[in-house]
Amino acid sequence: MVITSRLRVVLLVLVVISFAVLYSISSGSQGDSFTGVCVYSSPGFSILSNGSRDVAVPRELDVGEVYRVQGRLYHNGERMQVYEIEKTSPNFPLEELEGFYWPSRGCYILTPERIRMGYCLNVSKASRVFLKGIFHGSKFYPVDFRVGGFSKEFEDGMPVVVEGVVLYSGTRTVMWNGSVEIVLYLPYGLHLEPGKRVRVIGIARRYSMPSLLVDSEEDVEITGEACVRPIESAGIGDIGVGNCTVISKSHSGLRLECSDKPLKGVEARVGDRLGIRALVRRGSLLCISCNVIRRREELPNSICGGSGVVKVQGQVVWVKTYKNGFGLANVSSGDCWVLIKLRKSLNASLGVNDSVTAYGEFTRYRGLPALEIRSGEDVCCGEC
Repeated sequence: MVITSRLRVVLLVLVVISFAVLYSISSGSQGDSFTGVCVYSSPGFSILSNGSRDVAVPRELDVGEVYRVQGRLYHNGERMQVYEIEKTSPNFPLEELEGFYWPSRGCYILTPERIRMGYCLNVSKASRVFLKGIFHGSKFYPVDFRVGGFSKEFEDGMPVVVEGVVLYSGTRTVMWNGSVEIVLYLPYGLHLEPGKRVRVIGIARRYSMPSLLVDSEEDVEITGEACVRPIESAGIGDIGVGNCTVISKSHSGLRLECSDKPLKGVEARVGDRLGIRALVRRGSLLCISCNVIRRREELPNSICGGSGVVKVQGQVVWVKTYKNGFGLANVSSGDCWVLIKLRKSLNASLGVNDSVTAYGEFTRYRGLPALEIRSGEDVCCGEC
């Protein structure tokens, strides 16, 4: 009987103590409290940090969220036996950052220092962001943030969004943003067609020319075509259209009567008239779509005079060659005649009574009417 009575007393004491402990825990009058940002989470285990202290808790939590935990700290305060846990607002100081969001093989904030983030944000690439959070190790964990716009200022090492027209492609891709040429360093295999209007996100670099390091194909968007204007008034980055006659040819392209820039990307002969759709670049025109709308053979015989590039047909009356290789040929037809200037580089050989066809521009030689020929293919016996 004595043993049974003592056992009852012991059991009663234990029950009272248990209720006292539970009451103290639930009322918050006993135990430890800690508030921090979840900087690591795995099944059954997470780490909270307030920027200066870390505490491990035996729960799976959401990284980046702020939690308040109530329980018992042990193992030098590095671990907690949790009784209660809830999401809350931080009660510790936060650091502030301003920069540009840059998700590329990880998520970063460029300030321009490259700061790795503890987790990624649902924010557009290259957006300006204003963040509050904590550093844990080398990573920054934002607790709160707001988003600004995109930068269009070309600042070395910083993200920028540029829009413009592709001028060159191939070994080097260059775009025109309306005021300057910008070299694009594109991902391997990405090709942009000249004349396309594009929007590009990249990292600005100031090399010999303003340059943009493009990280991904997704950072390049084709938004349309360049503006179309008459070729006589089109500026850099425009597509000029019109009908023009070829005046001369050189290694730099075709010289046209309608522009002071050589035309590249099409083959034609002096005197041919072209229907042109060409991209205007700083020093040249690049043919987008060009075709011959009138062959030079269709020109009338202008031996009696004309302007621009003309066709002259007639019979050689006499030929004179000087010691330096320069020559003259008098060609006549009916009541009209003209001197054809035969520069040595033309490698043209004409004889008396030859029938001649030549294409060139009228000029004067010692006060006499003459024809200036640019290439050997523009003068020949018979038709050419």
